[in-house]
Amino acid sequence: MSSLDELHLTEEPSFEELQNQIRTLTNLRNTHQATLLSLRSTKSLKDHISTVSASSSQTKTPISSSLQISDKNLNDILLTRSAELSKDHQEWTQEALSRMTGLSKFTVTDPSSSRDLTGIRIEVMADGKFGTPYYLFLKPYDETPKPTPEDPSPEEVPSTTHLILHRHTIPAYFIQPLNVLAEKHLPPPPQMQNLDRFVRDVRHFLVLHYLRRSRLTHIKDEVTQNLPDLNSDSDDAHTPNIYVSEFLMDPEARLVEIHWLDINDIHSSIKRQAWIALTEKGGIEGLIVKEDNQRILHMEMQIKGDDWVRGTTDSMDWTSGLFKRLRWPSHPL
Repeated sequence: MSSLDELHLTEEPSFEELQNQIRTLTNLRNTHQATLLSLRSTKSLKDHISTVSASSSQTKTPISSSLQISDKNLNDILLTRSAELSKDHQEWTQEALSRMTGLSKFTVTDPSSSRDLTGIRIEVMADGKFGTPYYLFLKPYDETPKPTPEDPSPEEVPSTTHLILHRHTIPAYFIQPLNVLAEKHLPPPPQMQNLDRFVRDVRHFLVLHYLRRSRLTHIKDEVTQNLPDLNSDSDDAHTPNIYVSEFLMDPEARLVEIHWLDINDIHSSIKRQAWIALTEKGGIEGLIVKEDNQRILHMEMQIKGDDWVRGTTDSMDWTSGLFKRLRWPSHPL
């Protein structure tokens, strides 16, 4: 026997080494299996596994101290879970792409007619948080010819170039501007349509609405967090005698109503109220502050802020620090 053969024989692993390698690989496989299985609800997995294991008479392979399952069923579950994880990843990727672009287009089937609809997904975001997406569904314009004596029931002819708004998830208080934009940018044939402009204009007023609502909701939360505890006997030096008791806004976030109360006289007949009308961009369109039906001009100026003459109130910038400016002064300025 040559020295090369001897060297080759001496480098082959021993039986004990092979057993150790097999045990190591088996433990590694079991660890990965347990990790995959734990990616979903552990309880539902154990329930499913115990049901499958009870009906199987095959040899059991231990996965963990509390989990027993057959090799065949284990492979089936791992394949199923892998497919689910892959599908979840694809859905997550699609969700991320939709949010990155702000607008996305897709095709769905109308269950009532089995025809394809054009779907538009619109994303809105404020303060780094995404809101609930809105959806528009458009169907082909109906170009079916009118019935005639020769053809009383003409075959339906969907347009290949023109669309019409079919369904949507836009709030009801935006129906009027939505219909106006649809009439403007999606006219019937033979006029040209501009779907891109229609979708972008719709997204524009939805984003502005979300920004207004987000800013006003933040102020409303400040008001709620700073309401005095009227049942407490302790005096809070930080609570003004006259405090903001209510901060209300309409669904469009275009009208704000504010109420003040005197902490020392909750049931007082004196009414202190303010109304703020907002523009689409969130600026102040109108502002009235009254105390017993008398207009309080110094409070109106205080709410607007010091920079209102520089155009700050033309956008949402005026809302910065608004809660502090809502403090009712003890004496007129």
